Parts: sequence; C-alpha cells; structure tokens
Amino acid sequence: MAAPACAILGAFTLVDFQGHVLDVANAVNPVISQTRNPTATTNQQWELATVNNGHAVLASGLSGPQGEVVLGWDTTFNLPNPTFMQALVGPGTDIAFELECVNSTSANFIDGATGLALTAWAAGSGSTISPVTFEFFTGRAQQVWTLEALD
Repeated sequence: MAAPACAILGAFTLVDFQGHVLDVANAVNPVISQTRNPTATTNQQWELATVNNGHAVLASGLSGPQGEVVLGWDTTFNLPNPTFMQALVGPGTDIAFELECVNSTSANFIDGATGLALTAWAAGSGSTISPVTFEFFTGRAQQVWTLEALD
C-alpha cells in the first residue's frame, strides 16, 4: 500500500492547531504540545515507519537503549479503550496510526485498533505548553497535525 499523499519520508515536525509542535520535552514523558525550538531538536523530530496494512508508528528523533522510541499510551493499564490517556513515548507500542489526509500537508493520526485520534489541547492563557491525548475522532482542529519536513 502506498503512503498517503500527506506523508513525509524522513524527519519532520508535527505542528498542531495553535502552532505548537509535538515534543518529548526534556526527553521525558508525557509528550506535550509546545512552542517550537529555533532549530528542531531531536525531541521535536518525528518519522513514520510503516508497520502493517499501510498503518505507521510515529517514531521520535530520540533513541533509547532498546532502540526506536515510538509514540503511544501506557499499556500497563490494559484498557480496551484508553480515551483521554496522555501520549507517551517508549520502546514498542500497540499503536499503528492510520493517516487520514486533510490536505497535502496535514493529517489526522488515528489509531487503527481503537479509532482514537492524537489530540492537542489548547494551551492555557500565558502558557506555552499543553497536553496531548487520545480522544474519539471528531475531525475538529485539535486533531489535525501539519507535517513540516526538516532539511
């Protein structure tokens, strides 16, 4: 299966509806939405790695002792529907995203198993950060991510 038209090969940043980027701040969990660094540091870089049926994992620019560090949620709770769980990074994940292109540069990242979408929350007044969770897909602006290629 071919990659969606909005997919980028190689490293990119993911920009949310408020202009913040998906960030593994200080290389620790949880993953947040935060103002962009002047130059995209590894904690703000992402790549797609196809895993099955055209779905892809979202790999961080960081690498860990166990290899690739991918976006997911805490699976230790073994919840059938982890709605509103915060996005985390770690080695291995049960999340294989389906990219639903909104246009040529933006997409919704929807978990192929649960249908939950990667969702940014609005930053509070005066704040430069906000949580990123998994929520029911509704197509609202908070669930649209723009992929910006890095040189």
